Amino acid sequence: MKFKLLLIAFCMILINQTAMASRLPDDFWTYLKKQFPNSTQRFDSLVVLADGTTYIPLYPAQNAEENNAIQIEYTYPAGKNLALKPEVIIFNNNFVLLKLMKDKNGNFSITKNEDLPLKVKLGVMPQDMLVPVGLQVPESMKLILGNLVIPQKGDNLIIAATDTKFTEDTNDTKGKKNTIAPLNELRNKKTLISTDKSKFVLIYNGENKNSLYEMKLNGLPSKILASNKSKFALVMYFGSKTLEIVDLTNERMVSQINLDNMPKDADLDIVNNIAYVASANASTIYMIDLNSAKLIKAIKLEQAPDKIAVSNYGEAVAFTDRNTQKIYSLKLEDDNYIAKYIAEGKNLSRILYKDNKIYAISRTEDKLSVYNEDEAVLTAEIKLHAKPVDAIYYQNKIYILCAEDNIVDVYDTKNQKMAENVILDNTGFYSKITIIPNQPNALITGIQTKKFLLLNLDKMVISKKQNANIDVSNIIIVDNAAPAREETNKDAL
Repeated sequence: MKFKLLLIAFCMILINQTAMASRLPDDFWTYLKKQFPNSTQRFDSLVVLADGTTYIPLYPAQNAEENNAIQIEYTYPAGKNLALKPEVIIFNNNFVLLKLMKDKNGNFSITKNEDLPLKVKLGVMPQDMLVPVGLQVPESMKLILGNLVIPQKGDNLIIAATDTKFTEDTNDTKGKKNTIAPLNELRNKKTLISTDKSKFVLIYNGENKNSLYEMKLNGLPSKILASNKSKFALVMYFGSKTLEIVDLTNERMVSQINLDNMPKDADLDIVNNIAYVASANASTIYMIDLNSAKLIKAIKLEQAPDKIAVSNYGEAVAFTDRNTQKIYSLKLEDDNYIAKYIAEGKNLSRILYKDNKIYAISRTEDKLSVYNEDEAVLTAEIKLHAKPVDAIYYQNKIYILCAEDNIVDVYDTKNQKMAENVILDNTGFYSKITIIPNQPNALITGIQTKKFLLLNLDKMVISKKQNANIDVSNIIIVDNAAPAREETNKDAL
């Protein structure tokens, strides 16, 4: 027994450096992509299949001989082909894949079978792996954790909704705390909602009326950006120089990023999955990679970047200078970032950068100005309804939320004219318009409205009005991949 323990300890030392690399070997990853089409490798090397099924790799104690074609050596359950997604897969290169399972109560586990080949028990998980909260690992397999610690719910600031007081009950809200009317359009979606008065973010899954739980942040969030591609969210706080990256799959903080000064605005490059964060006080635009949850670049400027927008192809950004209100574009030219003056701006509430055109929305002048970025010239100017506060871009149209008049102005970018005016109701101040991923729909919300308006973007009409017991400051909607269901295995009984 002592010899076996020494052998295991020695093997752990040998593979620790490999497991820290967190990238699967190129040949192995190429093989896995052929076996599991459209799969992705997470930043910590976890393999995520197209349907959301996740496999944890175990790095081997001993590498296989080179020049051997990769093959499957063992599966549990025995003889189960890859299409059926077995719990354990051992390959002849000594790598192992363990299926991550999540039951209906949200508990994570791996296989319960403890009678597995030694190659499994001698493997080790990636040592910078984002360990799911409360992961259940059989006692005989605890060595595969290496130096990883399994976080518990209390460690990750996740508090059950029934144990917290997000709002105090009143006669109007008694028994309705943290509820929204179910919407079919939120089926298979995950929704995060924050208010302007609380550090807690409400987490909803699918069509649930009540929040599943509340996630406590480290401050009052000023802005939250999410990537539907990687399921990471970037959180900015009022009065703080620190950004946080949150994993929307496990609802826990992945990393903290300290900036030189407080951020002012941020926008997301959905092509490359990079967030651009503008800090006027630091005269810097920061690039945050939401694939690796790391700061990858800080671009120092002569200007004080305030509002920011990423082009739809991800190759450039537009920003405003807080001190002069001038509009600039920013592009990489000959390994240098060049800020190019575009036009004068005035009290801009929103800018968008689409198809080589910059769209600037003035809150006080109630107008939309369109600029050609190449020539830096004004090509159109359109009068809007009162107090335009937010806007989204969808299929060559810009939907501009005008809060004072409770109207959405729809501008056709191809024909360069107003296409429609969508009238909202007169209750409250609507301030946020949010696209629902992979749908022709958007949600319109606001502080003190306690209502969700569903805007059909194709038909340009309000198709639903739903009451809620929540005032919305930030709302994030991402696709919610179905969790891998835990299977009962007759062979294990």
